[in-house]
Amino acid sequence: MKQPKRWIAVLLASVIALSLGACASKNDQSAYHPASGESLDYVGKYVAFGMVHDDYRDYLVDLGENSSEITLNEDGTGMMTLSTEKNEGKIEKWKVEGGLIDVTISNRTLFGPVKDGNVLQLYFEKETLTIYYAKEGTDTSSYNVLSQEAFKEAIAKK
Repeated sequence: MKQPKRWIAVLLASVIALSLGACASKNDQSAYHPASGESLDYVGKYVAFGMVHDDYRDYLVDLGENSSEITLNEDGTGMMTLSTEKNEGKIEKWKVEGGLIDVTISNRTLFGPVKDGNVLQLYFEKETLTIYYAKEGTDTSSYNVLSQEAFKEAIAKK
């Protein structure tokens, strides 16, 4: 009589453990799924239009020959291209919450504020660099972006 009770207890414990594990993995995935809420407004394609290096925080500089684009998909994934790296990076997950964006590519997470509704400022920590991305069709004329030449002149005057 004891043997069947043990098997029933083991079986019930296994079912409970599996159901808890399934719930946990479902919640983890939905944390980055922008199918609702604030993130949904940011689905689309963004093109880089300027950058700021930590050493020169006063200047938003044109990317020059470099270019970068980000596509944020509705399923919480996306794609990022950087002409300097000559390849594409798969965005594994992204979300916008409280006016801040997090973008995860491989084992690296980029983050930053969202400005004016359609401008993402992503901080590349290893390069101590912030790149500004504007959603296609966004007017960026209010941002004072210096050309490479104007930036060099401004630095020379300091």
